[in-house]
Amino acid sequence: MIIAKPVIDKQFWILQKDNRKIGNVEACAGGYQVSINNHVIQYKTMHQVQKNIPMQFEPCAKKKVTASTQMVHGFPTKTKPHNAVWDVTHKLPLFTKARKSKSWFAAGWYKINQHRNWRVMQDPKLITLQRYPYQGPYTSESDTTL
Repeated sequence: MIIAKPVIDKQFWILQKDNRKIGNVEACAGGYQVSINNHVIQYKTMHQVQKNIPMQFEPCAKKKVTASTQMVHGFPTKTKPHNAVWDVTHKLPLFTKARKSKSWFAAGWYKINQHRNWRVMQDPKLITLQRYPYQGPYTSESDTTL
């Protein structure tokens, strides 16, 4: 049995038999072009391809979407960031939580010494980092223990 593995959904498939590549199916302007062992055959519809060549089409694998939109210069945030900037003087990835907000937050994890105690915080306000000694930014909470 020939297995058609999708490379580009509804556009291009690789044909395999016994885990060996034997050809491919490609969508083109006139329909579909099937290449098997250096023989090229043109079909108008996918139905004609399946009727003339016994093959099994595998479903296209879905790609997982990561939460990369909640990053500011490589550091994670709890909320969707707006107005992301890099503060050169403090070396901090800064953002606001709303487009018109005036409160700035620092992306990532930080160790902050408030009232003689070190606390671990994610996305503290910039004013907190300006008032208290801190270490960071870190990319994860586990990095703060190092």
